[in-house]
Amino acid sequence: MTGFSCNNNCVMCSTKPKSQNCFDRTSIEIKKDLFVGREKGYRRVEFTGGEVTIRPDILDLVKEAKKLDYKEIALSTNGRMLSYSGFCQKAIESGLNRVTFTLCAHNSHLGRAISRTPLSFEQTIQGIKNIKKYSFIDVSVNTVPIKPNFQYLPEIGKLLLSLGVKAWNILDLIPDGYGLDFYKILVVKMSDIHESFSGLKNIIKDFNLVTFFDFPLCLFPEDFHENRHVNFITAEGRIDIEKQVGYNPKRFKKSKNDIYQDIHKKRIKVCHKCKFFKSCGGIWENYLDLYGEKEVNSFIKKNNCLLKK
Repeated sequence: MTGFSCNNNCVMCSTKPKSQNCFDRTSIEIKKDLFVGREKGYRRVEFTGGEVTIRPDILDLVKEAKKLDYKEIALSTNGRMLSYSGFCQKAIESGLNRVTFTLCAHNSHLGRAISRTPLSFEQTIQGIKNIKKYSFIDVSVNTVPIKPNFQYLPEIGKLLLSLGVKAWNILDLIPDGYGLDFYKILVVKMSDIHESFSGLKNIIKDFNLVTFFDFPLCLFPEDFHENRHVNFITAEGRIDIEKQVGYNPKRFKKSKNDIYQDIHKKRIKVCHKCKFFKSCGGIWENYLDLYGEKEVNSFIKKNNCLLKK
């Protein structure tokens, strides 16, 4: 984590509002993290933010990671700076070999509405195209389903495939930052997002991997859990798989009886019947405050989504 500054102003962003009260981290701090990571045996690193590419030292940080012999060096980015071919080439020469873009729309009109930044959609698309010219670079894309875009997930997926992107990360709306400020108008009801996910069945097979982050697992048709193209990152994965340094919101914890907890989520009565009870994390408390436990129970019963133990 390098800091919260960003050149977009996405309506659902959980981090940018924090830039008002927090300075971006220094080069020295981040280089120390890189050194400690290698001392601990880590071989993969991803610079994330905020928007990492607007840091004047980002290429130097990538070079430092390469000097320390990290085998995978990644950026998590909106990709706008990568639309400039010169910057893109310098990043590759510095040691960059993986990029995770954020793209939450399938056209410029929707992209501008979500990012609240003119030309951001066009620049992100060009950034993807520029990076895809280098066949050895791994590329993935993050998408956050919210009310303005959730019904267009199949179209977004098709756009990614047309750009040659084979790894797609779909992230649940986090009720923090702008995501909290606008939660009531952005959050998609479970029944609606379930239907939208079901509409992805025909294109998921065309990706190498589609990973869903932070969603309650009862949202998904049971055949998703058996699909080799689908992966899930829950509270368990956030603790055991991903190790974030530079910013620790203390969001996740693990109890002595191996129950993984997201402090923003709650396990309701029906969760105790689910085979993923320990790992999932439950339902966002903000969602329960808005729609109530009865709505969740009704959704599960109607769609037969309970993953019984």
